[in-house]
Amino acid sequence: MNWIKQINNKVEERWINSSYEFKCNLSEIFFLGIFAVWLILTYSWTTMAHIPWPPFFYFCVQIGIGLVVLFRYMVMRTSDIKKILFILLVIGSFIIARRYSGVDALLETGFLIAGANDIDYRKILKVYLIVEIPTTICTMIAGYTGVITDLVYHRGEQVRMSFGFVYPTDFAAGIIFMVTAWGVLRQVRCTWIEIGLMIISVVLFEKYCDVRNSEIVMMILIICVVYLKIRNKLAAKKGKEYTPSLLLKILCLVAPYGLAGFMILVSRFYRPDIEWMAKLNTLFSTRLSLGKEVFDRYDIQIWGQDIPMRGNGGSTEVVADYFFIDSSYVNILMRLGLVAFILVMLIISIIMIKSLNHPYMLMAMAIVCIHSVMEHHMFEVYYDVFLMLPLAKFDVKDIGKRQRKCGN
Repeated sequence: MNWIKQINNKVEERWINSSYEFKCNLSEIFFLGIFAVWLILTYSWTTMAHIPWPPFFYFCVQIGIGLVVLFRYMVMRTSDIKKILFILLVIGSFIIARRYSGVDALLETGFLIAGANDIDYRKILKVYLIVEIPTTICTMIAGYTGVITDLVYHRGEQVRMSFGFVYPTDFAAGIIFMVTAWGVLRQVRCTWIEIGLMIISVVLFEKYCDVRNSEIVMMILIICVVYLKIRNKLAAKKGKEYTPSLLLKILCLVAPYGLAGFMILVSRFYRPDIEWMAKLNTLFSTRLSLGKEVFDRYDIQIWGQDIPMRGNGGSTEVVADYFFIDSSYVNILMRLGLVAFILVMLIISIIMIKSLNHPYMLMAMAIVCIHSVMEHHMFEVYYDVFLMLPLAKFDVKDIGKRQRKCGN
């Protein structure tokens, strides 16, 4: 037993003598590692792989995230009172909302937001892509070869393929968020070949998935990437860096609230006898009428509520009594509660304010907000990785240097 004690003493001595920077870097590695494990676990749930994870594995991962975040704050010795209060507010509110709504994702989302504190946002996005790109490719191959079930749905005469995922819109959403993260990392270095691949994804959506909303969002993303590429090139030739105009910044800051308010109001006051609402409801694939049904059945709660939903996905059988809240804004407000909804909108605003001179991150947040009007993935970090970035590190000066270098 003496040798165990000696080893323990040596480890303790080395840890005490270690530099503050080493401890912070170690905690960062631990966090990114447990984040990768969590991504593998949760993203696999959106596929038809049905990996037989042990029943206790998810619980162990949740505990692991909590312990790693605790370790990070023990070694970082954060003294920013505002930041500490914000973290306590987010985690505390999400824990309470989880109790009322029954949504497990609230707990780990709060811890992931806290754990991303002072980590370079690019490292987080890289881990996200390193996990999800191979997972998506393997799932598509497995679905195509018959290793896993490739669900095929029909909308009239239109065939809708899922490519190994539980539903075509889930497959398309994953592609959109990955391409958005890729664009933020690549920035002006994004080549025309990469842009061409983005265009191919739109064709893929149209021909095989029939996901109209995702097609529109992807086209908006492509236009933004091309616009920023050209603007950055022109600015770099003049020895400058492109920064969004004041008007564009204001529009980006206002957009989340405008989109959220619009979707919530038109859902709450939807009337099929009003022509423009009826047409909009058809365009939005009956999302307005479903939203209206939610408001008719339930009241807005401070801390959320359990709302049983029955949607498509995981099976091609027709769902009886279909009832699903697709819009992220309505979903978060009605299921997670008013407090969680306000916090999510605040998180989006914080990220945008930190990114006012970072056009690609502004682009990403705009894409997330537009996509969330029609889809429910805003609060799912295994899709919307940007949600965990309000406390992450944004080095704008370094971004500007790389833009000028690439432009030259």
